[in-house]
Amino acid sequence: MTNPNGTSKNERRQHARELAKKRQEEERRRRLRNRIFLQGGLGLGILAILAIVIVVFVNTNSGGAASVASAAGPKNMATNGIQFAAEDGKVAPVLTAGVAAKATPKPVASKNSDGATKVVTYIDWACPVCKQFEASYSPQILDLVAQGKATLEIHPVSILDRNYQSSRYASRAANAAACVANYDPDDFLSVQTQFYDNQPEEGSTGLTNAQIKALVKKGGAGDAKIATCIDDERFKAWVTAATNQTLADPALQSNGSFGTPTVVIDGKKWDQQTDLLSLIGQG
Repeated sequence: MTNPNGTSKNERRQHARELAKKRQEEERRRRLRNRIFLQGGLGLGILAILAIVIVVFVNTNSGGAASVASAAGPKNMATNGIQFAAEDGKVAPVLTAGVAAKATPKPVASKNSDGATKVVTYIDWACPVCKQFEASYSPQILDLVAQGKATLEIHPVSILDRNYQSSRYASRAANAAACVANYDPDDFLSVQTQFYDNQPEEGSTGLTNAQIKALVKKGGAGDAKIATCIDDERFKAWVTAATNQTLADPALQSNGSFGTPTVVIDGKKWDQQTDLLSLIGQG
C-alpha cells in the first residue's frame, strides 16, 4: 500500500528507523562532547590549583629566585645598618645576624662602646652630597671610632633611582652594599670609598652590574658569592623595605621629607648647622 506521496508502508518504517538512529547518534555525540568539556574543565581547574600550590611552596621553601623576593636582611645589619666600633685600636665591623623577613630591626650593643658617641648615617651611594659628606668627615669620624670615642652605623638606602635613566642604579648599589656587608663586612668601608670615588654622574645610566662588581673587587671584597649576590640582586626586597622604613620615620625628616645624607648623633638628628665633629666629641 502506498500513501499519496507514493511511498510504501515499509519505506516509511525504514525512514522512521533511520531518523531515530540519526537522533540517537546525535544525542550520543552531544553527551560525549559535554563529558569531554566537563573533564577538560576539571583538569584545567586541577592544574590551576596545582600551579598555585607549587608557587606557594617554592616561595616558602626554595633557596632560589622565588625566595629572593622575601625582605630578609643581610647579616651584620641587625639594625638595617652595618655598625663599626673600636677593636685593638682599629675600626672593626660589629658582626650580627640579619633581620628576618617581616621582623623589626633592633639596636645592638657595640663592642667597647661604653661612653662612645653613637653616630648613625643614612646614605645613598648614588648621592653626590653623600660623596661630599664622606670626603669632609669620614677620616675624622673613623679616627674617633678607632680611638673608642665613637661608634659608626651606616644605613644604605635607595632614593635616587630617578636620577639614573631607569637603570635603578641607586637600588642596585644599595643591594651591593648589603651583599658586601653580608659576605665581607671587613671590606665594607673600602668598598664604599670606591663607590664614592667612582660615582657616576646624575642623568647618566649609572653603573652596570659588571662595573659594580669591579668596584667591589677593587675595594677588596673578592668573594665570588658577592658577585652572584649582585647579579641576582639578592637583597632587592630588603633594600625597598629598609628604604621605606627610613622614609617613614618622622625623626629622620626635615619639614616632612627625608634626604641623604642624614646623620643622627646619640639619637638626635644633626641639623647641619652645628659643628658635627664637636657634637661627636672631638671639639
